[in-house]
Amino acid sequence: MTVAALRARFAEAAGRGCFSPFFVLGDPTAEETVALARASVAAGASMLELGIPYRDPCADGSAIQRACQRAFAAGSTTDRALETLAAIARDCPGVPLNLLVYGNLVHARGVDEFCREAAAAGASSLLVPDLPLGEDAALVAAAERHAIGLVRLVGPRTATARVQASASGCVMLYVAGVQGVTGAPVAEERGRLLARVATATAGSVPLCAGFGLSSRRDVEDAFAHGAAVAVVGSHLAELIARCHAADESPVGPVAAAVRELAVTDPSIPNP
Repeated sequence: MTVAALRARFAEAAGRGCFSPFFVLGDPTAEETVALARASVAAGASMLELGIPYRDPCADGSAIQRACQRAFAAGSTTDRALETLAAIARDCPGVPLNLLVYGNLVHARGVDEFCREAAAAGASSLLVPDLPLGEDAALVAAAERHAIGLVRLVGPRTATARVQASASGCVMLYVAGVQGVTGAPVAEERGRLLARVATATAGSVPLCAGFGLSSRRDVEDAFAHGAAVAVVGSHLAELIARCHAADESPVGPVAAAVRELAVTDPSIPNP
């Protein structure tokens, strides 16, 4: 879907929050990633964050690294990942798809070409976590040309002035709850950071909370501290890993986990 779909979803969910699972495209296979996406949306996910597998994912902890390894073992490439993204877009119409990709993969194809292909495959937004503010001018221009939303990443050590600069021109700002990699539990630090970023940006851009969320309480806490989106990735990747090791389909267990996590209003219990 286009960036317009993402903005529309934010407008629809104003005051409630959007839950987003994260999946590595191709984990454990391309076909199962599509099935996981469908099942997650049916279970209550408002949007999906999807990562192109990479062999040195510097922002990701061990669970996502292993997810990338499973995807590569199943034959994933950047081309196949984009094909899987397109299949998800076809099967989940109207659902915003937020793409995470590392800079080397973008530059290998050319920034403009990558943005064109990502938009054509159905990505609503693009986050390149290892491309810092001030070095992303080509990405900003290409994203605008191809109508794909730009997402930037900030963390606990990001100075307030840099937070404000990072928010400029973004469709949302990804707030990493820990100065490190995905998967670490950091509830107190995350709450303080979200509050600081919300104050610094004065509501000018939706905030996406990630890194270390694994439970319904974490999701509720993220919404309570000002997040518009709460992303859970490592917890679901570990569940997929257990199913894969047991030679079982991960679709049912992941759907059940998403159903529990997908809190759309912190004041209303899930049924």
